[in-house]
Amino acid sequence: MCGIAGIIHYKNNTENDISFLNECIKTMHHRGPDSNGIWSNDKNYSTAFVRLAIRDLSANGNQPMHSSCGRYVITFNGEIYNTNDFKQTLINDGIKFKSTTDTEVLLYALIKWGENIIEKINGIFAFALYDKQENTLLLCRDRLGIKPLYIGANSNGLIYSSQYNHIINHTYFNNNGIDVKALHGYFCFGYVPEGEGLIKETFLLQHGHYIVVKNNQYTIKKYYDYPVTTHSTTFDIENIVQKCVKQQLVSDVPLGTFMSGGVDSTLVTYAATKVGDVQSFTIGVDDAHLNESDTAEQFAHLFKTKHHTELITENTLLHTIQDNIAAFSEPFADPSSIPTMVLSKFVRNKVTVALSGDGGDELFWGYPRNRTVLADNALLQKNKLFLSAKYLTEKLLNRERTIAQRHLQSNGLIDYYYKRLFIAGASVYAKDILKDFTIPKPYFVKEMLQNTFDFNNNVEAMNIIRKLEVDLHLQRILIKVDRASMFHSLEVRVPLLDNDMIDFSTAMTFKECLINNTGKVNLKKLLASKTNDDLVYKPKKGFDIPMNKWLKETLYKEVEEKLYNLPTELKIYFKESGIKKILQEHKTGIREHTWLIWALYTLTLWYTTHFNKKSKL
Repeated sequence: MCGIAGIIHYKNNTENDISFLNECIKTMHHRGPDSNGIWSNDKNYSTAFVRLAIRDLSANGNQPMHSSCGRYVITFNGEIYNTNDFKQTLINDGIKFKSTTDTEVLLYALIKWGENIIEKINGIFAFALYDKQENTLLLCRDRLGIKPLYIGANSNGLIYSSQYNHIINHTYFNNNGIDVKALHGYFCFGYVPEGEGLIKETFLLQHGHYIVVKNNQYTIKKYYDYPVTTHSTTFDIENIVQKCVKQQLVSDVPLGTFMSGGVDSTLVTYAATKVGDVQSFTIGVDDAHLNESDTAEQFAHLFKTKHHTELITENTLLHTIQDNIAAFSEPFADPSSIPTMVLSKFVRNKVTVALSGDGGDELFWGYPRNRTVLADNALLQKNKLFLSAKYLTEKLLNRERTIAQRHLQSNGLIDYYYKRLFIAGASVYAKDILKDFTIPKPYFVKEMLQNTFDFNNNVEAMNIIRKLEVDLHLQRILIKVDRASMFHSLEVRVPLLDNDMIDFSTAMTFKECLINNTGKVNLKKLLASKTNDDLVYKPKKGFDIPMNKWLKETLYKEVEEKLYNLPTELKIYFKESGIKKILQEHKTGIREHTWLIWALYTLTLWYTTHFNKKSKL
């Protein structure tokens, strides 16, 4: 796992590239502390790389990596799990590999098969391949966006990086203003949706897409789209979990697993123990109502893992906030990133690679909000006048509510459900703090709205909301895990988002996964068959941090001072009276505004930390 950055100019100009890229290397050292490198053609293209050595620890794996013919150069961040699918064919073609890295296999696979090979790559990745002869650049992200790739593009050229602060502080973009649409999207989702960037002319490349830069312009192409249709499969759930975990255990450095005590990470840990000895990790708190480390320890005892538990305090979490801001070079407002930072630091003391259980809820309808979709969809198919009349009747007669304002304000299932993915309070109160607030429709929502679906088909309706979970909600989780772990030079892999698992999930319908008001039943049944029902089906406590309390007490004065004195460049987009109102309502307990206050506070800290226009790259 590594970090990459680069610039392709539309006019010959690499004069300042080396100093810029050296600063990039310095500020993403945590993504690759083992080695680094820069290469430039001294005309119009330069690229940089920092390496976290995982496979082939020798210098043969260093980058930027050049093809033996000298025509191509690649920088690559990630892991490729199915290199054996390509390597023998390449050897038969006469390729003599100098390393055992997946980078070198990827390089020659791209040379041989071009863009056509991308959809066949199984891994987590972001890469840049430059063709010196044709002066073309290929940039790509993995299917579901597990690894980052930020882009800045205008008439001067295109810049890419694993970190957003590199893009926005380059001279091509550091005088650009705020993109209002992206700002509104941030206050809806807690992150800026893909295809957009908070600073104009910048964006996070959409997952499942790649960019071709040629003749001083760029084109974005899609190579993968998580489907709404259902496909057949020859695999069963146990075999596919085992296969995905096994192929992600390849490593030349110590490896372990996150094991929270929940179903997904525990199942991944179980599958890993079928391959070899495993170290597992969890953090806990000294609060019986929140602590699940005891459950993780019971699973660890059953699986015979070498288990490590660290009990943390509230002060530990509070003291992590500054590191949390430093780790996220883009605005990010999910408070759960703080315990993820703590866990990653703890795990990195023992291993360099960890497997997590992320993805199970999205692929197999694991969230409580999934359970009401069919009832909500039935309401959304009804006439709006009927719904309005029923809503008023229930309100006036104080009857049990079956109709909510969100049903009246939504235009169909897609519009309704993507708003369900908003951070708490966004759809109601964001307009109170933001001037001219409008609910945006990000890239993947727009794409879905252009399609025709049979919303009366329950299977199709549930597949639609699963796709929205994958394309929108999952992205916040992936940002959180990558930035928090890589800040501590820890590579995190996600077997439940392996290509084979993604393909397998599309053969599952909600009828097999959502039964008797319980989600991801297929995963739970499998884990229960290997352990016991009492452990698997016990009520989940949910590790959480007391952000609500902090914003009323410990952090209140600091937050109040920051929000009452927003940077001038930010202040113009906000209503001062609205900010004061939500702070006071939260402080006095009239209304809970944790997510919105945290989003505004972290935005302010992001701006002063990563985009203050004083320390330019």
